[in-house]
Amino acid sequence: MTQECESKNMEVEQGKTEDIDKEVVEETAEDIEEEVFIPEEDKVRLELERQLKEKEAELEEVNKRYLRLAADFENFRRRMRQEMEEIRRFAARDLLQELLPVLDNFERALASARAVFPENVVTGIDMIYRQFLNVLGQNGLEPIEAVGKQFDPVYHEAFEQVDTDQWPDGSVIEEVRKGYLLHGKVLRPALVKVAKNSAAEETISEQKEANTEIPEKEERKDE
Repeated sequence: MTQECESKNMEVEQGKTEDIDKEVVEETAEDIEEEVFIPEEDKVRLELERQLKEKEAELEEVNKRYLRLAADFENFRRRMRQEMEEIRRFAARDLLQELLPVLDNFERALASARAVFPENVVTGIDMIYRQFLNVLGQNGLEPIEAVGKQFDPVYHEAFEQVDTDQWPDGSVIEEVRKGYLLHGKVLRPALVKVAKNSAAEETISEQKEANTEIPEKEERKDE
């Protein structure tokens, strides 16, 4: 009898325990459902935030592309301005080059006129000549300095060498035909005669020999 009572008590206790466990499981499931549940307005907000971030990233990329294109376009405009300026400055190059022989003849005619025509006539021709030079100068033409300068193959073209002891060796002593620059660049080199000073060359050679002999004498003294 006692054993039957104890058995019934155990069954009752076990049933209570199962009921309690069941209630705990149900409460835990309800808590999980409450934690996972997201209100509809929050879902909409999160979706809008995600879309906003995507659009911001796209906008940043578009802005970077725009800045690159703007920089490339500005470089293109600068190159075009430089090229157009270069074309404008040298547009008259061929014409001016063809006018140089005319200018040479004008100068020869003016030199001859000084010995033949009256002074007032020569003065009038000289005024026209200077006006002509002024127009050419406004278009970037300028003469190359030659006489008295050291010969430079960039600006001078040698017509002949002249033996002389009156000029430094390699200097320009006479201008056969004027040379001209166009905006700082050689349009036509000056045709010149160049001094060949043999005495100066010998002096330079002697100085070089003397300079080499001095160290040799000093070495002998040291010995």
